[in-house]
Amino acid sequence: MKAKDFNGTIRTYRRLPNVWEDDNGVHLNFRKANHASFGFYDVVKPSYDSISQRLGTIEFDSENEVFTYPVIDIDFDATYEVSTPIVDEDGEAVLDSDGEPTYDVTTESTYKIDELKSGKKKGVNEEAGRLLKPTDWYVIRKSERDIDIPTDIATERADIITKANGFVDAIDALETVESVLRYTFAYYPSEDLV
Repeated sequence: MKAKDFNGTIRTYRRLPNVWEDDNGVHLNFRKANHASFGFYDVVKPSYDSISQRLGTIEFDSENEVFTYPVIDIDFDATYEVSTPIVDEDGEAVLDSDGEPTYDVTTESTYKIDELKSGKKKGVNEEAGRLLKPTDWYVIRKSERDIDIPTDIATERADIITKANGFVDAIDALETVESVLRYTFAYYPSEDLV
């Protein structure tokens, strides 16, 4: 991929045109030309940790003569202000001395750890439900007709439930937003991951 700066606006090209026209005229077989002499440089995407970092806006690195993206650390402690109109008991806006509506301003975290934990736990429980579903009929049969659940099925179901409870406990014990975002679980990890 190449990019060019057009007076402060950087445009990227997956594939350069075969013909290029500029103030100096029309350039045929442009893909074979010396692109740097026309202001086209390679785009280099830096490696970064997608959980704790993000890429900024593309910019030109004059030292290395490439276009690239700055890597920016995510501020997990970032907050923002929320303005809520103040209303009286009739639902009417409370006005200040100038007749303007008044607002209650509060600060909220951009990353809400409790919501993130809740989402992770929901994923754990959904996966447990998916794994238990094929054998649910044994439990129903036991409940409705008192037919015993085979030992291997009961053991498998107990294992899934125990693992789910362990994952939920582990999620509850996490103390930082980043640790919650990094947390993964696997009921039956494949051999190549171990």
